[in-house]
Amino acid sequence: MEYDPHYPTILPLGLTLMLVLALNILIPVAAIFLARRTNQRKRRLLAFACLWLLFSPVTMIIMATPTRPSDDELGPAVVMLALPILMEVLMLFFVYAVTLLFLYPGRLRRQNGSPPPSPA
Repeated sequence: MEYDPHYPTILPLGLTLMLVLALNILIPVAAIFLARRTNQRKRRLLAFACLWLLFSPVTMIIMATPTRPSDDELGPAVVMLALPILMEVLMLFFVYAVTLLFLYPGRLRRQNGSPPPSPA
């Protein structure tokens, strides 16, 4: 993919795609690692990682699409640009949720350890 000076972008498309793909993996891994090491702000770190995953396709579209006049419409090519990121985000949300369930299983059990009440 070549850089077109007539349609300037913030970053070239290939660099933007690789940067967002790498950050989509590194930010959740770093959040889980730091959340396990600290006693405070665990939820903030994990929430930040989820927010990054939610907004990474928008970030990629903003950085990779050229600036255009206001009357010029962006066609379906913008969605095609974001498709790899959208697919990665879906897969990462699934892996992130499963990982958090395995790392923090105590949140799913009762805190006092008593069995659930039997229906009478």
